[in-house]
Amino acid sequence: MLKPEYLQKISDEITTKLSGFNQPLPSGQALKSLIKEAVAKLDLISREDYERLLQIHQRTRQKVDALNSRVTELETKLKN
Repeated sequence: MLKPEYLQKISDEITTKLSGFNQPLPSGQALKSLIKEAVAKLDLISREDYERLLQIHQRTRQKVDALNSRVTELETKLKN
């Protein structure tokens, strides 16, 4: 979930950008709720999950590269 500071920053930026319009703005709390609802609908993962998946990917990539090298080596031996 978004950190409260980041949510506040987004809310402030939206309020600033929308203040130029001649329509009433939602209250700060209502705006935060709208932002939370919009973010909840997005298909996002946390930074921690992303980092963990990146590590898994890197380990898998290393194993695939090692296996590819081994297969190439075995194919070379088989041809000779």
